[in-house]
Amino acid sequence: MPAPVSAFTVQPEVRRPWRQYLDSLVPLRPDLHRYCCRLTGNVWDGEDLAQDTLLRVFALLGKVDADLDTPRAYLLRTATHLWIDRIRRRTREREWFAAERAETHATHSADDPSHATAVREAAGTLLERLAPRERAAVLLKDVFDLSLEESAAVLKTSVGAVKAALHRGRGRLEDEATTVAPPSREQVDRFVVALAAKDLATLEAICSSDVTVELVGGAELETFAGSRMFFEHAHFVLPQLGFGANPHWSVTLYDGEPIVIGFRTLDGIEGLNEIHRIEESDGRITRVRCYCFCPDTLRVVADRLGLQALPRPYRSPG
Repeated sequence: MPAPVSAFTVQPEVRRPWRQYLDSLVPLRPDLHRYCCRLTGNVWDGEDLAQDTLLRVFALLGKVDADLDTPRAYLLRTATHLWIDRIRRRTREREWFAAERAETHATHSADDPSHATAVREAAGTLLERLAPRERAAVLLKDVFDLSLEESAAVLKTSVGAVKAALHRGRGRLEDEATTVAPPSREQVDRFVVALAAKDLATLEAICSSDVTVELVGGAELETFAGSRMFFEHAHFVLPQLGFGANPHWSVTLYDGEPIVIGFRTLDGIEGLNEIHRIEESDGRITRVRCYCFCPDTLRVVADRLGLQALPRPYRSPG
């Protein structure tokens, strides 16, 4: 029997129209970003919703034959539908998972009906507060009953990493008072010092083995080994492609969260070039989100901090 043809052989053909699509929407992106930030209530979720909207509309272009003569309205309408669907989905997930957790505890609280209600509400809230990998591990193992090996395959990581995420997630769900806090200032400071010094050994030491690095709106890299090029290229300078000189970083608070802000000098002007947001669990960095191809988010944050943002593109060059 012949081997099935991989669906991903179309990747080279898709990359070019995707980039053309992004370039054609540049004039509409600020309005979309502003609208999404208003819907979600903050710049980070607003950026995520804008990116999801772009993906959804791009997929729909290949499905519909009708002329879309008002792309701005179409983008805003799609963002609205996605946001409404997201809220509904979160509500359903919270209610479903809360019911599952309540059943588990029912045998321990048969004489106290109010306890089941409290557990149901707390469990639903806590599931939302888990780090993404912890939440996925709990759902795949405890809800969908996948084996550790199957969960590792889905998450593209090791069985050991799944076990660790599962242990952390279950531990947080057992402690009703636990909340997922922003990363510690000390950890973020260590990250910045190592990044500035090109100290890959320290970066590897403070990151979990299954760390995820996401260029928001672009590539997503798995494991430290798979993300190594991202850290190695942090100091890359090529002004003709928009990579300015004198890269340096500092840590600041934004809405109570320590974030990394990166600066470069381009055409004689120094400005905000990128933002790194870090997620931490058990003393290790589990995720780095880099906002270097998100000019609208950079402008919003720069304005709040009284800084100047460099004119960044919406995608990587090429």
